[in-house]
Order: sequence, then C-alpha cells, then structure tokens
Amino acid sequence: MICSKLGIGQLPANSNFIHIIGLGLLAGIGFTMSIFISMLSFDNQVFIEEAKLSVLITSLIAGIIGYVILNLSSRRKSKKTEI
Repeated sequence: MICSKLGIGQLPANSNFIHIIGLGLLAGIGFTMSIFISMLSFDNQVFIEEAKLSVLITSLIAGIIGYVILNLSSRRKSKKTEI
C-alpha cells in the first residue's frame, strides 16, 4: 500500500487492496511450519496437542475469512459491471 501510494510500485491489473487482504488471509492456511515449531518447542504432549489444535483452528478461520472477503469482492465487482 505504501509503495503504491509513493509511486514505487503498483497493484496488478484489475486488483485492489481488498484482494491483497483476502490473499493474505488465505496465506494464513500455511500452518505446517507452526506445527513443526510447536513440536520442537514443547516437551509435554498436552502442550503439543493444544498447539496443533490452535494452529488448525486459526488456519481454518483465516481460510474462511479470506474466502468470504474475496467472494464478496468479486460479487461487488460483478454488480458494478452489470450496471
């Protein structure tokens, strides 16, 4: 956002900041490294299982919110083109 406002960079054609936010949330699905780190960090099996569950739940939430944002953005864009 800062780079595009300063003129250093630009967004891809037919995209806006809502698309960037939605894609960023979808990137939150990548949880394998977090699970690996939690397995190395904790000795107690209960803590490891809690960490795995937390990572999986937050990844699911990030995926759902990212999908909703991108879906709403595409619907809003299609409504604008119909008018």
